[in-house]
Amino acid sequence: MRYKTSIIIPTYNRPDDLTNCIESILKQTQLPDELIVVDDGNLPEPPLKARCEQIGISYIYFKKDKPGSSASRNKGIELSTGDIVFFLDDDVVLFPDYIEQIMNIYTTADSEAIGGVGGAIANHKALGAVQKLRKILEIPFMVAGIKEGRVLPSGFCNGYGTTPFKIAKITEVDFLSGGVSSFKKEVFSSFSFDPLNFPFTGEDMDFSYRVSKKYKLIFTPYAKLYHYEAPKMRPNAYRQGYMFAVFTYRFFKMNVKKTPHEWLFFYYAFFGYILSRVIISIASPKRQNVERLKGVLGAFYKIIIRKADMPES
Repeated sequence: MRYKTSIIIPTYNRPDDLTNCIESILKQTQLPDELIVVDDGNLPEPPLKARCEQIGISYIYFKKDKPGSSASRNKGIELSTGDIVFFLDDDVVLFPDYIEQIMNIYTTADSEAIGGVGGAIANHKALGAVQKLRKILEIPFMVAGIKEGRVLPSGFCNGYGTTPFKIAKITEVDFLSGGVSSFKKEVFSSFSFDPLNFPFTGEDMDFSYRVSKKYKLIFTPYAKLYHYEAPKMRPNAYRQGYMFAVFTYRFFKMNVKKTPHEWLFFYYAFFGYILSRVIISIASPKRQNVERLKGVLGAFYKIIIRKADMPES
């Protein structure tokens, strides 16, 4: 069976990064059938549109008025016609066989049970001494774990590239990273990204974890890309800390909690996370570390002290 493939790229005022991303798509050993660019900013023109269409890639450009990654992905899904839908960030560059390696998983004997497939970011920064110390402390607090791509009972997620033990083989996981993921189109008949509760961060983990309850999610280390994390639109350190804490609270409350006593796992882990941020701020008192700690404490105050059920993010 030949699957039709669509690639969705939400973007915001990064025309050079977006151009580099699309250049890498044009160099794929297996080209996509469709490219959808959802613009939250003001692109002067859709990059490389003519080149894509010359080689048979349908190119859809949609200008959106209000920024928001969840809403952009939902709009891209609405516009897509592919059987397999890829999501990419606008600041990634694909290895030449990225699409081919992803599609290899969808054509295996077990493909009917598979709902999504994700690849690997090849340029994750190695953990420094302070980060390793933090991880050692966070494991007993259920903030971090050994296996990547897993959701812990506390609601904290053990992300990719966050441990010394990277996944080295094709593995079933609990969630996929948004800018390096793909899903069968049929998945979206039951699931969508949540722009209300996860408008700017964590929408990929929330969405894919919900999908994992019905379908298998597969991580393949053989599908690789570079993520260059363009600085534009990255929140400041305070905002990063605040948004992370709010996301973790919402994710636990909406997806992980099953019984009242499980709140103990969340509170225990949240305390451990604050403790780890305090230690890293003391060991490396850079302004960004201190500001991130302040953001976490600000969210902690609203969630725990003021009992704000869904604090503004």
